[in-house]
Amino acid sequence: MSDTRKRRRIVVLAVVGVLALCAIWFGTRLFVAATSLRSAQHQVAQLQQEAADFDLAAAAATGEELRGSTESAASAANDPIWRIAELVPVLGRNLTAVRAVADSANSIVTEVASPAIRVVANFDLSERDPATGGFNLAPLKRAESIASSAPTVFANALAPLEDVNTDGLVTPVAEAIDTLTTALRSAEPVVDDAAPLVNLVGGALGDKGPRNYLLAFQNNAESTALGGSAASYTMLHADTGVVTIKAQANSGDFLEGIPLDIAIDASAADLYGTFLTDHINTSTSRPDFPTAARIISAFWQRDPGPVIAPGDSINGVLSIDPLALAMMLRATGPITLTSGDELTTDNAVALLTNEVYFRYPTYSVADKDAADAFFSEASSAIVAKLMGGDFDVPTMVGAIGEAVDQGSILAWSADEAEQAALDGTRIQGVLPTSNTDETVIGVYYRDTSASKIDSYLRTSTVTTSDICSAPGSPSFTTAVTLTSTLTPELAAALPPYLAPRDWGPEKFRTEVFVYGPVGASVTDRSVTVEGLQTDITASVDDLGRPVASFGVYLAPGETSTVQVSFQGAVGDYGPLEVRGTPMINTTQASIDPVAVCG
Repeated sequence: MSDTRKRRRIVVLAVVGVLALCAIWFGTRLFVAATSLRSAQHQVAQLQQEAADFDLAAAAATGEELRGSTESAASAANDPIWRIAELVPVLGRNLTAVRAVADSANSIVTEVASPAIRVVANFDLSERDPATGGFNLAPLKRAESIASSAPTVFANALAPLEDVNTDGLVTPVAEAIDTLTTALRSAEPVVDDAAPLVNLVGGALGDKGPRNYLLAFQNNAESTALGGSAASYTMLHADTGVVTIKAQANSGDFLEGIPLDIAIDASAADLYGTFLTDHINTSTSRPDFPTAARIISAFWQRDPGPVIAPGDSINGVLSIDPLALAMMLRATGPITLTSGDELTTDNAVALLTNEVYFRYPTYSVADKDAADAFFSEASSAIVAKLMGGDFDVPTMVGAIGEAVDQGSILAWSADEAEQAALDGTRIQGVLPTSNTDETVIGVYYRDTSASKIDSYLRTSTVTTSDICSAPGSPSFTTAVTLTSTLTPELAAALPPYLAPRDWGPEKFRTEVFVYGPVGASVTDRSVTVEGLQTDITASVDDLGRPVASFGVYLAPGETSTVQVSFQGAVGDYGPLEVRGTPMINTTQASIDPVAVCG
C-alpha cells in the first residue's frame, strides 16, 4: 500500500474516530439533559405537594435536588458539540427547544426558587435579634431581595420560551417541554404578587420605620356584617422587629352618640344609620372592612379615652374574632389566664362569647369592669403567644388561612400602596367589584337587640340560579332562614347582659342584608316564613350592588325565612359563591344547582 493511501486511511480512521467520540459525547450529553429534565418535572410536582403540606424540611431537600437537575440539564445543553448539533435539520429544532427550556428552568430555580426555599425552610419565628430583642428581620430582608428581583428573572427566563414551537418535535421532547413550560409560566403571576406582600410584612414589623396598629376584637355573639360588636382594642407598636402593646381600650372609652366627621357613602348611611359612625362597637356593620377600619382609626384619634402621644398615627387596623382565636389555639396549645381559665380550641368561643356573661351578668360598673379586664387579659395573652413565635408553624398557617377565608381575620393599611397589595385577597374584607372571576352574593346579619344573643341563633341560606343555562344574564334567588334555639325557660334565665336590653326574654331583633351580584337589580323581596314579626326595610345600591334588607323579630324557638330575587345585568359571570357574616353557629349555605357550571 502506497504511503499516500496509508495516510488517507489514517486520516479517514481519525475522522471516523473523532466523529464517533463526538457522537458518544453528544449522546451522553443528550442523555444527561433528558434525564435531568425528566427528574426536574417530577421534582417540581413533588415540591408543590410538599409546599401544600407545609413540609419545609422535605421541600428544602427537594429544592436542592431540583437545583441540581436544572443545573445539570443546562450544562449539558450548552456543550459546544450540542450547539453545533443544533445546526442539523430536524434534530436541531429539538435540541434548541430543549436548551431553551433547560436554561429557563435553571435560571428560575437557581436565582429564585432555590434561595427562596432555603429562606423559608430555615426561618424561625422564635429567633430574636440579639441587638433589639425583637423579630430577626435578616431572613425577611433576604426574602425581600429575592422577591424584588424575581419578576425580572422570570421575564428574562421565560422570554426565550416564546420562540419555542413544539409542533413537529419528537413526542417525548414536546411533552416534556410543554409540562415544564406550563409549570414555569403558571408560577409567574404568583411571583409578581409576592414582592408587594413580602414588603408589606417587613413594613408591618417596622423595618422601614415605627408603626402603630389597632387590633380590634369582634364579638360574634352580637353580630354585625363583618363579625360582631367591636368592643375591645389593643394598640400594637412595631419598630425594627420589636412589637409591644402600647395601649388597650374598650368601647366605653370612646364618646358614644357623637358622629365622626368622616365621609361615608350615602348608601351606607341609609342602610346602617348613624350607629355606623357614632358608636365604635357597630363600626363593623357594613361588609366592607376599609370602611370599618377608617371609622375605628378616627374614633381612636378623636376621643380622649386612650392616651396617644402627640404625633402618633394609625398605620393600619387588624380584626380578629373568637372563631379565629379558637382555630389559632390549635397551633399555640392552651393559654392559661390569671382567672384560672384555660383557653383552648374547644372552649374559646363559648367562654368568650357566652359563659363570661354569666359570671358578670349585669350592666353594673363592677361587672362591666371585670368583663373588660377578662377580655383585655385574654387578648394580651394571645398576642404575647403569637409575638413569641411559640406555636406550631404549619398548624398556625392552616388556621390563619381558614380564618381569613371565612372572614374572621381582616386587615387594612392606611398606606395606599400597601392596601393595594392586598387587592383580591379575602383578608382585605371587601366584596369583589365585578362578577367576572366569581359571582358573589353576600348575606349579612346585625343584631339590633342590644344583646349578646347570637350564641342561640342558627342561620342558613339557599340560593338558586339559572347562571348555567342563561350565563349572559342570569337570575338569582336567595332564601335566608333564622331560627332561635332558645326555649322560653332558657330565655327567662339569661343574665341581663346577654338578653335584649329593651325586651328581655320576650324577643330579639336581627337585621338581614342580602347583597346581589355587581350591577344586578332587585326583582322581588318577600317573607316566606313569618316569625314573631318581619319588616321589609331598605332596598338600595351599596358597594356597586343591589341590597335588600329586613328586620326579623323572633321569640324563643321561632323561625323566620326571607327571600330576595335579583336579575343580573348582561355580562360575564364566574362561578357562583355565597359569602356572609362569620357566625358562632356556622351559616349552612347551599347553592342549587352547583356553583360551577359544566
